[in-house]
Amino acid sequence: MGLTAPIRIGIIGLGRAGWGMHRPEVKGHGGYQIVAGADLRPERCERLQAEEPGAKGYTNYLDLLDDDNVDLVAVATRSNTHAQVVIDALNAGKHVVAEKPFACSLAEADAIIEAAANAPGKLLVRHNRNWDADFLAIAELVASGKLGKLQMVRLCRHGYQRRADWQTIRAYKGGQLNNWGPHIIHHALALIGAPVVDVWSDLRNIAGAGDAEDHLMILIRGANGVVADVEISGGVALGNPVWHLIGDQGALTSDGRTIRLRWYDRASMAAIAADHSDPPVDGGFGNAEPIPWQDEEITIGPAATDFYTEVYRALVEDKPFDVTLEQARAVVEVTEWARVGTAFE
Repeated sequence: MGLTAPIRIGIIGLGRAGWGMHRPEVKGHGGYQIVAGADLRPERCERLQAEEPGAKGYTNYLDLLDDDNVDLVAVATRSNTHAQVVIDALNAGKHVVAEKPFACSLAEADAIIEAAANAPGKLLVRHNRNWDADFLAIAELVASGKLGKLQMVRLCRHGYQRRADWQTIRAYKGGQLNNWGPHIIHHALALIGAPVVDVWSDLRNIAGAGDAEDHLMILIRGANGVVADVEISGGVALGNPVWHLIGDQGALTSDGRTIRLRWYDRASMAAIAADHSDPPVDGGFGNAEPIPWQDEEITIGPAATDFYTEVYRALVEDKPFDVTLEQARAVVEVTEWARVGTAFE
């Protein structure tokens, strides 16, 4: 039996993610009530209590976990603290939303998953971009077969920013690998659709103030031969398309708003065979046959759902949550391989 609406939520970490993302998302949904918050800074707790009448503020998150009025805990602290806070919340019997990265190592991920297996509450990892309209539209096109057999996926998030906050500092597990990385790696693994067999990476700092990477390249090869090229950077002034997928009978590119698709029906073409004879002296170097290309431009519509709607359905309606803990662990595994496989120091 699921929870009864509204879901009473407590947010641990009232900073940029907790206050600036989780809070407006749950308030915009309507099926939640913010009843508590925790932060090391008393003034943030005071602000919560002033703007959310009846909500309690705690400077020690363990006190929030002892609050019987809290059904669901959103963990939105700094990345290096996620694992411990999530485990404590599960052990306290709460349902838990874990901000990404839900773990910073496989050892942490396995400890969290073990705690979740023995806890009464559900653990829901905030891979919220699983419901992005562009990702879902592109995944649908891949499944349609228009591209033929998928060969390569290139996913880019490029920009240039001289960033200087805690996300640039390794001690807090900052850096693009733990920041944008979980979102884009999750997309890459879903599109590959097979176990990962090889990872190559290059991490470096280009423009950021701290010692963590603000630029990364990761090549991920699946057991089915599909390769994903993931590039995330705060040090690229002129960026590449957000999406570029290549199949054996077509390709697509997208800026996240519009998809440009070029494809043909390869099965309808006559078979060809390699010619071992000497080529003619005159003429080109390729096969002169015309290919019946079909060009499409698809406008991406609004997202059909969002993260906290899916959390609500999982907790109130007992609907299966689309992001499994095994999928979240697979993302952590790739990030760990990428961290180990780079020369960045």
